[in-house]
Amino acid sequence: MKDKDTEISIKYKKEGYSFEIIVYLRKALEYKEGKIKDIREVLAVEEIFKDSKKGERASTESLKKAFGTTDVLEIAKEILKNSDIPLPTEYKRELIEEKKKQIIEYIRRIAYDSKNNMPLTYERAKELFEMIKYNVDINKPVEKQAEEVLKEIRKKYPLKVEYKNIKLIVYPNKFKIIGIIKNKYKIIKENWGESYEAILEIPIGLLSEFYSDIGKLCGDSCIVEEIKN
Repeated sequence: MKDKDTEISIKYKKEGYSFEIIVYLRKALEYKEGKIKDIREVLAVEEIFKDSKKGERASTESLKKAFGTTDVLEIAKEILKNSDIPLPTEYKRELIEEKKKQIIEYIRRIAYDSKNNMPLTYERAKELFEMIKYNVDINKPVEKQAEEVLKEIRKKYPLKVEYKNIKLIVYPNKFKIIGIIKNKYKIIKENWGESYEAILEIPIGLLSEFYSDIGKLCGDSCIVEEIKN
């Protein structure tokens, strides 16, 4: 991917004031997707500007009135959360193509052709993807789009995906990882208490990846149990 570290400014208005932050384009997109957690990795310059081209920083007064703080990192988080990231046309085209390939590969891994009971090749998965004319969204996680694509394909062609229900218990010291799990895997039931308990529906083809993810994110602070059918 070209221009992976391109710097762009994101403009934001609040309480009648104009603000700007300068970010790395690709990292800003990954932050929006939840792949990057540390806002410092995203900011090309740790400053809040009034006009970045002129190098004019936002005043302390305007920051306090608009955000209630002068903390650059907290303000940058709010600006990124509530802003769309402007993309050069060529770059957007490349991102769409890259995400399309990821969606097709995801489908190839979890689905199989129920006509002949055979796994899909990448080329076959691509043919089925193109059959439904799906519009790829660069801001939506691959897994969620793949589920939408599969739903449309299965209206026209008998693909099959087998799932396992997995019980996940997360203790409070790891609650911060729940958003990451929800962003990637399908939750069919959840309960918040002293711990977080959820039932997830995981494609069999992704079970090893799921266990690997949980191991990296949780360590011993989560319990995973396979629910017998």
